[in-house]
Order: sequence, then C-alpha cells, then structure tokens
Amino acid sequence: MNVRMKTRKLLLQHKGIFFLLAALVILPEFCLAAENTVVATTANKKVSWSALIFKGSKFSTSFEVQMQLGSTDDASGNISSPKERELGTCPNTVHDGRLLTIKATSQELGEEDKYEEKVWFTEQDGLPYKRNRLNQGRAFWMKSYCWEEKGVRRQKVVPRNSAEEQQPQALWSQRTESLYRYPENRTGCSTISDPALILYKVSSLAPVIGQDPFDLCVFGKKQLHRLTIKQEGAPPLKVAYAIRSAAQKETVVEEQILPVVYAVTSENIDTANQTPETFSLFGLHKDIRIYLDPRNGIPVRISGTVNSIGTLELEVQNATIN
Repeated sequence: MNVRMKTRKLLLQHKGIFFLLAALVILPEFCLAAENTVVATTANKKVSWSALIFKGSKFSTSFEVQMQLGSTDDASGNISSPKERELGTCPNTVHDGRLLTIKATSQELGEEDKYEEKVWFTEQDGLPYKRNRLNQGRAFWMKSYCWEEKGVRRQKVVPRNSAEEQQPQALWSQRTESLYRYPENRTGCSTISDPALILYKVSSLAPVIGQDPFDLCVFGKKQLHRLTIKQEGAPPLKVAYAIRSAAQKETVVEEQILPVVYAVTSENIDTANQTPETFSLFGLHKDIRIYLDPRNGIPVRISGTVNSIGTLELEVQNATIN
C-alpha cells in the first residue's frame, strides 16, 4: 500500500509540473487576464533600435512621428558662457549623455504643422537633464527646459514679428523664463523623467510576460504627472515594417506577432492654484498603449485618444537597429 501511495504521489507531482510547463508555453498564444499569474522581473536590456518612423491618419489628417537615438558629448549639456546660458543651455556635467530627437508632422487639407523635440538624458539611469521643444507651423516658438533640484526651469523664445520667423531661433528676440517648482506632495517621485522617454524605458525592459506594474513620474509642460505602466494582454497583431541594420541591410517584416503591450495611465500631481494639466505622449492624451515586437524589441504601435479627434493608432513603418 505504501508503494502505491508513493507512486500515486509521484505521478501527481509530475502531472502538476506538466500543467505548469504547458501554461508557460500556451499562455503567450492567448490574451492575458487582467491579473497575470506568471511573475517576472522588469530586468533592463540594451535598447535595440536607433531610429523609428511611425505613421497614422484620422479623417482628413495624416500624422508622422520620427524618433532617433544618438550620443552626445558633454558640451551639449554644459554652459561655457553667460551667452549660452541665455540660449537655454543647462548647467549640468554629463559624461554619458544620449539624445532622443522626435520630429512630428501633421497635414490637413494641404496645411502642415511641424514640431521637433530633443531630450538629453543620461544613459546610465535614463533620466533627462535638458529638453528643447520647437514648433514651426501655425505658431512659432521654442521652449528650453533644464531639470534642476527644486523644479524645471523653462525659457520660452518667440519671434517678435513675421520677419523674425524666418531667422534662426537664436535670433528670436522675445524671451521669458519661468521656474516650475516641484510640489511638496510628490510622494514616490524622487526622480523626474520626460514623457518621450517612456518609449525608451519600455524598450529597455526584457520582453517577458507577467512584468509587475511600475510607476514613473514625468514633467509635462508645466506640471508633474505620475504614470502607471502596466502590462496587458492582447490578441495577435499583424505588422508590416522595414528593418535597416547598422550595415544598411534592409529586411521587411510582414507577419502576425503576439505583442507585449504596455498600458500607460496618468495622474496629475496637484499644484496649488493651478488648473490640472492634460498629459500628452506624442499628442495622445489617454488610453495610451505601446505594442512591442518581442522578437526584435521594436515598438510597432502606439495607440491612444487625442482629445480633438478621438482614437489614433501610429504604426511603425521603418526601424533602424543597432
């Protein structure tokens, strides 16, 4: 009888292991439940891409977002003269700086808006220390931001008249400076990031199922936002995009994948006597999701809601890998 009981117990143990392994194999083929049962860490890896081009359209408006990662030397973030400080250069000493450049255009009925953003950040911790925003479309302005200990300092530069609009931004003469202090009630926001770096952060995560949600505090235009980034389940997704290698070899990816999806929700951190600011990621305000191709580590879709036009999906068209 003891032999039978031991044999039965051993078979049950093997059966349990079989079902666990089966779950790990089958789980990626189906949508995940709201609460994942497979636990994994948010281990970081090196970002695989160096450039991305996304396109989308809604009604009569077409959108294109270009992103490029590059390195930068110390001089791009440090001041060397009072004149450079006036032009919005930040007084930081950075030895491992990287630069993320975003160029966004929208076209509607032949009218085009152009927007460019540059974010300087440290490669070691992925935190920003400088940001420039340039708008050239229906309105012309440039805004430079410096991350400081007590807040973010912004310098806004606009052309004084239509003649100055045609000149380089360094020659625009109307300038104002503001310091947006961090609120005291910023619990959990010991470090402050930038919205555009969410894509870099998500791309650096190991593409495994069951990652725990995590929070990220970012500085928007004038205020702080606490973001919760949570992995979600998703059905298979058909993708079609071109990958260019560092050796300029191009490969077309046209297949159905099971993406790793991250949902981004935002909470405005109250600032006294100020109207809460709307969070924005590439013009998307809520219901934001980032879809990753787990094999290539490339974001293949960014979706969300734009307050003025509703839902919008930006699909990757081209990617350059390291």
